[in-house]
Amino acid sequence: MKKNYHFNPFAGVLDQEINHTIVPRFSISEMVSYIANNDSLAIEFIGKQGRGKTTHLIWLQQQLSKYPIFQLDKNSNVKEILEHDAEVVLVDSIHHLSFKERIQLFKTKRVVIYTTHYTRKLSCVLTQKKMKVIRFKGIDTKILRKIIDNRLLLAQNGAQVQQATFNESELKDMIKKYGDNYRGIINKLYENYQ
Repeated sequence: MKKNYHFNPFAGVLDQEINHTIVPRFSISEMVSYIANNDSLAIEFIGKQGRGKTTHLIWLQQQLSKYPIFQLDKNSNVKEILEHDAEVVLVDSIHHLSFKERIQLFKTKRVVIYTTHYTRKLSCVLTQKKMKVIRFKGIDTKILRKIIDNRLLLAQNGAQVQQATFNESELKDMIKKYGDNYRGIINKLYENYQ
């Protein structure tokens, strides 16, 4: 099976390949409308680890490239985001900012689109920011099949290669074992394709 692919289909996806593998949970036109029609808005991508929040945030930034994305880690602080002149910002892993920094961010930027494991509703209430929530929870075989097929197609080595498929029973077994943890499913498939 390895020879059929340029690389392991379930290895990490480069940012420029996200558009070929993602099954979006929202429409770009909806997102553009939220941004355009609100003077003060927080859009929260909320869910457990491995559900696709960061992938969707990166994809959104690629579609709306005039807005900067900030991917935070434990050493990050809010200064770089506040100093940027953009009114609309995308922030991955907002939990790396302190409560005080989140308040500053929400007060300063017109629209903040961010990923989080736990709601930041209190920060929105205190800054009088309208809130739109997009939940990353749940899974079904149709979406899982599409994600897997997209990854297999991306890694395919030549047009004549017969793409491997997973039957409904195999997809249900993956969901039964991993629930809606896409990352867990992809990691297991990566091992299988080594």
